[in-house]
Amino acid sequence: MIQSPVLPDSLADDATFAILSAGQGPGPAFAERAATLGANVVAMDGNPAALAKVVGLSPAKIEGLAVLGNPVARLEPLRKAWGASPLHLLLNLTPFEANGTADNGIDAQIRGLSASMRAFGHGLAAGQGAVVTVLPRPTEPLALNARGLIAAIEAANKALAEVFAARGIRFYTLTVPEGQPDAAADTALFLGTKAGRRLRSGRIDLD
Repeated sequence: MIQSPVLPDSLADDATFAILSAGQGPGPAFAERAATLGANVVAMDGNPAALAKVVGLSPAKIEGLAVLGNPVARLEPLRKAWGASPLHLLLNLTPFEANGTADNGIDAQIRGLSASMRAFGHGLAAGQGAVVTVLPRPTEPLALNARGLIAAIEAANKALAEVFAARGIRFYTLTVPEGQPDAAADTALFLGTKAGRRLRSGRIDLD
């Protein structure tokens, strides 16, 4: 478990991080921190106002990309657009907008992970990158949907890791205490660095 990751003073000039649902959860904090360290950040969100706020944190380093639809539909246009451009980290924050509906429930989240690999798989392989999905960890014992989503994402990431490990892609399920989304920012950022590549795919629960 990484509770206090040691981050580099700066990242390589070609470090590229992409964020799904960048206006949600730890998205703004992560984007600003990554940009400060020199990474190129592609922030994606379906909410124009939220996206503008994230881009405004560092306009020179953060590029905004408006994506609309459910976790699958929003990624389809990127399948050809991204291609094999190296991607060092894909931060998946779509669980923070999950609302239990058919468009964004557990099934849609799993399909969204598959769509992410179709859209960014070649880029992640080129960058020896990581896919980090962040989820809030509920305190209520009977928050069954939230607990089920964590279990489902963890199982999906495990399956994806078994398939894509040979291509150098890692998958992490990162949970944070409910109401403390920004606690994930530095750990997620660490997982996208060269030092983070030493950690095998798996689940990380932050306190």
